[in-house]
Amino acid sequence: MRLALSTLSLLWALPAASLAAGETAPAPSAAAPAPVVAPVPAKEVIDTADAPAAAVPVAAAPDTGTVAKTDSAAPASAAQEPVPLEIRNAYLAHLDLTGTVQLKAFYHNFAAEKDADKRLSFQLRRFEFGLEASFNTHSGFKGVMLLDGANKNFGVNDAYLYYRVNDLVGFKGGKMRRPFSQESLQSARGLYTIERGELYFDFLANTTGYAYYDLGALAYGGFEEDGMSLGYELGVFNGKQNDDAAKDYSGQQDEKTDKGFKAKDVVFRVNASPFKALKVEGAVSTKAAENVSNPADFGYAVNTAYQLGADFHYDKLRLLGEAAWGDNHKKQDSKIIDGSVLFFTFYTAAVWREDYSRGRASELVLKMEGLDPDFEPGTGEGAPNDGKLRYTLGCNYFFTPTISIMADYAALQPITKVAGEDKLTHDFDVMWRMSF
Repeated sequence: MRLALSTLSLLWALPAASLAAGETAPAPSAAAPAPVVAPVPAKEVIDTADAPAAAVPVAAAPDTGTVAKTDSAAPASAAQEPVPLEIRNAYLAHLDLTGTVQLKAFYHNFAAEKDADKRLSFQLRRFEFGLEASFNTHSGFKGVMLLDGANKNFGVNDAYLYYRVNDLVGFKGGKMRRPFSQESLQSARGLYTIERGELYFDFLANTTGYAYYDLGALAYGGFEEDGMSLGYELGVFNGKQNDDAAKDYSGQQDEKTDKGFKAKDVVFRVNASPFKALKVEGAVSTKAAENVSNPADFGYAVNTAYQLGADFHYDKLRLLGEAAWGDNHKKQDSKIIDGSVLFFTFYTAAVWREDYSRGRASELVLKMEGLDPDFEPGTGEGAPNDGKLRYTLGCNYFFTPTISIMADYAALQPITKVAGEDKLTHDFDVMWRMSF
């Protein structure tokens, strides 16, 4: 009996001694099954290079039979998250994709006495995608494709090649914004009001053709030193021909109708920042037309406009504005040739924006525009005038840095001495803006 007990004690001690010596973990019991580790999915790759790329393995999906069912409201596991997408090309150093979708609802002239004068509608204001790529540190291209919106579809806005020699000298060629107005140069993704100036910008871009998109070549550059900066842009553009009073200078330039010397315009802009919070600028833009009334004689007429602007920001407050003046040819080339009157237009804006925090941010905007299309200093006293003032109060709310809702109330005031034509027009606009 004593031998049997000692033998049992020895057999009991052997497993403990072997565990201590080899540090071997015990085998899992049936009551505690081994955990299933889901494999991490590999990154999906699209390779556009000409040379064949090595095959990229994609991990198999985990066996759902061994994964416990979870609540749909719970956070997804790493295996359930969407895999990132990477686009490779042997010739591109980088490729950026941008886009903007804007849905607008408006109720214009809502205080009119007649229902026929009121306008209530929806509008797909903008639906566009952009590509910006570089081949190296000096060259690249940009293209913004307008898929639909603003009563247009399947067009191209910015689309140009660029080559930058250094900070002082660079070149662009293609369709781009004419560098005349800081408001027209502002991206649609960063506008403080739903529309650019409906008096100021519309007059310069569509009525007179001094600003906004055009086809041409541009030289640009500048420098920055000790918190100060100076930049310039000088371009030659196709221009836009128009001899129909029912149309304007907006839209795509056409080589068939705008070829030769008919309308070659020049734009020059210089901007400077004496210190970080302030930027000032000045620009000159021309609108040209060829006189074809006598084919045997070459006649060329040019109208000119000038612009001054400033942009000041301090903490959460931003103040900006600009003024432009020059020859008004009233949408027609014949007015450029025959002579025209002077115009004066301006806008000022104040923006208060809180910093994006706690998942939201907001902006308050006050804006005033003015237009006198036949401005003649010292003349016209006592005569009826066709000038206008427009006041806009806006509120923008950001759900994320790229998703926001904008609301604008605007009042249009005619400046006239004609009785009955001085009534205010009231507009209300709301827009949902998503961009990336």
